[in-house]
Amino acid sequence: MYERSREVAEALSAGRRALAALEEAEESLDSAKRWGVWDILGGGLISSAVKHARLSDARRDLAAAREELAAFSRELGDVREIHGFDLGISDLAALFDIAFDNVLTDLLVQSQIDDAADRVEETTRRVRVAVDKLETLR
Repeated sequence: MYERSREVAEALSAGRRALAALEEAEESLDSAKRWGVWDILGGGLISSAVKHARLSDARRDLAAAREELAAFSRELGDVREIHGFDLGISDLAALFDIAFDNVLTDLLVQSQIDDAADRVEETTRRVRVAVDKLETLR
């Protein structure tokens, strides 16, 4: 009984850390989205540079979220490892977007930001469901 209780507590702790990391990633992606809209509306070189700086923040936060999700998966045991959070924006695409700032590249990058934000939102929802189930086992 004690062992199960300890395992549930460890899984809950890991789940909460994963949620916190996902929230950080969500905030970074939201910031990148806002700068992306400004960029599409003609913000120019500065808005492109800031948008890509925010995307770098999001990549860092997504990497941290991946680590926390892997830890949660290990603790939970029955949650499959989550993949697919790579934003898919290469450094070359970022350079292209800044150097050849135009609506087409801005829209492509904005679409990728939106897709990543959707994946983070869905994963957050699934982790919350798992954490809620663990709460009932305490």
